[in-house]
Amino acid sequence: RGLFIRNYRGKAQFNTRVNNFEQKDWLECLDQVRKIPREELDRYGVFKGHMIFGLHELLPGPVEYITFLRDPVKRFVSHYKMVQRHKVIPPDHQIDPSKSDWNLGAHPGLVRSLDNYQTRVLSGMDFEIPFGACTEEHVALAKANLDRHFLFVGLMEQFDLSLMLMRHVCGWSWRYHIPDNVAPDKSAEVAPVALDALRRLNRFDLELYRYAQERFDRLVDRYGWKLQAELKAYRLGNRLHWDLHKWRHAVKQKMGIERRPRMGPV
Repeated sequence: RGLFIRNYRGKAQFNTRVNNFEQKDWLECLDQVRKIPREELDRYGVFKGHMIFGLHELLPGPVEYITFLRDPVKRFVSHYKMVQRHKVIPPDHQIDPSKSDWNLGAHPGLVRSLDNYQTRVLSGMDFEIPFGACTEEHVALAKANLDRHFLFVGLMEQFDLSLMLMRHVCGWSWRYHIPDNVAPDKSAEVAPVALDALRRLNRFDLELYRYAQERFDRLVDRYGWKLQAELKAYRLGNRLHWDLHKWRHAVKQKMGIERRPRMGPV
């Protein structure tokens, strides 16, 4: 979030503020955008936050999207760990692929997240697709949307390299970052049988992710050795930034100083 805010500082920003991403929340967000007067809408330079593809249809002028994709299985496991860490589901909960709702029926948002979620969102048809009903048509639509409307598609597994590419593609500045919102490795372990079932269920998301990887690799090849040199320099600088952050935090703890908000990008 800090990286995004600092790179678009000076531009009016609209935050969708959709966290749980239930249909009601998204429809309320769209209704809020529709009610913004045209002269006020023209002043916004950035619309940010969780969203389903299609918001551009409510906005004036040309619109370009930026997004990051993640390996579908890793994405769901990370999300599952997060909701368990926040006690949305009990600590002894187990995913059960033998059940029609995978033992997640009490949590509709998790069920949707389980089933080709990135294809659902990028096709713009998330809430229209029942569980298990994604098709080749939906993933083809998601790919077409990426090609027609997205200025940049980064990869979470290549986060630093994505940031370097955004300097070239999106005009972002050189900003260091500190890992945030990272789930503990040992929380919410998922059984191997469930991981195999996740891969089978998310075949369209896996196809979409491979498509995004190919697009990403073409960009990497375009900028060649210069991009790789920038990446090495960035990682070295970011490691020093992280070390400085940890040192400052340790000093504050030793001195009994109340912890301030996390040091952001510089």
